[in-house]
Amino acid sequence: MSGLWMAGMQARMAGETIAASSATQRTAQAANEMRTALRDMQDEVDRLCLLNQALWELLRDRLGVTDADLERVAYEVDMRDGKADGKITAHAVRCPTCGRVSNSKHAKCLYCGQLFEKPMFG
Repeated sequence: MSGLWMAGMQARMAGETIAASSATQRTAQAANEMRTALRDMQDEVDRLCLLNQALWELLRDRLGVTDADLERVAYEVDMRDGKADGKITAHAVRCPTCGRVSNSKHAKCLYCGQLFEKPMFG
């Protein structure tokens, strides 16, 4: 019986080792996928920063606005949610049709389907 018990224990340990190895591989794969997604997001942020800078320089040169003008308007936009945090934050929107409140991130009322007027870059 002791030989059978040992064989059973060895088989159980081998199964646990395989399961642990599989879990480690899944974790490594998930980590690689996250690194790839993070790299893709950073590339997109870098591209958007480049386009933003190009647009600013174009507007500044063509319209004669100043860096101070840009900073003032950026501050005004930032303060629309009541917090100077450098972010545009979602806020509550009252539907003009049914009067119910939805999040500004939604394109339409969750209750009646009325399309919301969206800002160009919101």
